[in-house]
Amino acid sequence: MSMNSSMIPILRLAVPVVAAALLVACNRGDKPAPTSTASPAASVTATPTSTASAATATATASATPTATASRTPTAFPTGPAGPTPPAGYATSCAAAFPWGRQVTRPFVCIEEPKAAAAFSRGGPLLVRGYAGGSFENNVVVQVRLKDASGRLPEKPLFQVPLTYVAPDAGMPGFWQVVFTLPGDIQASDGRVTALFFSPKDGAVVAETSVDIVVR
Repeated sequence: MSMNSSMIPILRLAVPVVAAALLVACNRGDKPAPTSTASPAASVTATPTSTASAATATATASATPTATASRTPTAFPTGPAGPTPPAGYATSCAAAFPWGRQVTRPFVCIEEPKAAAAFSRGGPLLVRGYAGGSFENNVVVQVRLKDASGRLPEKPLFQVPLTYVAPDAGMPGFWQVVFTLPGDIQASDGRVTALFFSPKDGAVVAETSVDIVVR
């Protein structure tokens, strides 16, 4: 079979192209497909950290009573009871009971305030006196103010237990207390009472009182 002379130039051009294509195909088969080395992005887990600190609340209970009393001595007397009587004792309400001797009978008396003494609302009320013959030197001081009807109430405005100071058991001794009158009370007459009780039956052993004015 004879080949057309016009096709010979075409074949001469096609053979190199085919050969080149086969060579490229062979080269691609020898090389493995590229492997991706990219690692996935790391994930971050945020763990919240609480920075709030618990506050510690300190509650201070400060009770402020309407009527307050102070046992702090002022000018009378200034020291512990000894063999020498306090100044003015010989002419005091306890003059009938010699200082430093056993009392002949239980007693309590109020040296201050004097009868009808006036005191201001919101101001101090000093109460002082002497006593003797009380069990363990106990004395109770009470202050009452009259109500709108002019009567002294059963419940005192103040009631403070005290221990009087004496040279020895059974001897007369002194006591003192300072009250602060409420500023919001009504002006009124009042009464200061000092007394002590029997440890056996609670009966009143000795008692005395002084009427005052609060304005």
